Amino acid sequence: MPRFRLVLAVVAAGLVALAGCSNNKPSDEAQQPQQTQETPAKVANQKAAGAVKDEPPTSAQLKNAIGKIILNDGEIGRDVEVQDQDDSLQAPTNDICAKDWASNKTRIARNQDFFWKSSAKTAELVVSNEAVAYQPGKGAAALAEIEKALDDCDSWKHPQGEYKDVATVDAPDGALKDSFAWRGVDDRKGKDYSILVVYQTDGDLLSVVYVWADSRDEAQEVASDLAPKVADRLKAAVG
Repeated sequence: MPRFRLVLAVVAAGLVALAGCSNNKPSDEAQQPQQTQETPAKVANQKAAGAVKDEPPTSAQLKNAIGKIILNDGEIGRDVEVQDQDDSLQAPTNDICAKDWASNKTRIARNQDFFWKSSAKTAELVVSNEAVAYQPGKGAAALAEIEKALDDCDSWKHPQGEYKDVATVDAPDGALKDSFAWRGVDDRKGKDYSILVVYQTDGDLLSVVYVWADSRDEAQEVASDLAPKVADRLKAAVG
């Protein structure tokens, strides 16, 4: 769970958060068996080629996909702009309840962008999009770990305040299958944000959208708008 700090016009993002046969007719029946033997061999070769396409992405492909997952400010809209970026593997992806998790050690690439209005003295809307690539075969375990963490915690303190009233909710329409979300209140030194976080995965790629807003309805509206866009990017990330 990322963290950011509000300082007048500057919101410091410390969110410490994606591949023949001859055309001549046979002159006699003696040549017929040879022609029928060629056809199955050709089909077998086609199946072999198809099997290669079904192989899971390699670590290199997963790493390269990260840059294709993150949304841009035009897709987010609402006059927000990129204010900060973080691609460090030292920053936790899942620090729910202020704990470290085993899945952070299976990450091979990560990128996180933070968006808000640069002209705002106090940010009323903050959107963060984090993309993570896990070691091949480790993505499902990471998602399960996040879900379990949410079941075990309903509040926790962080350097700028406290997350409260945390509860799991359904992911917005348009999110990929097996996606999930949680909502809560982020009390940051006297300003309460409604926060909604949506997790989507495609194999070993994870995309998380964090929305801090003045109201729960606004957070839901923004997350519902972005969920299908994230889903499309995830599906097209490895090609």
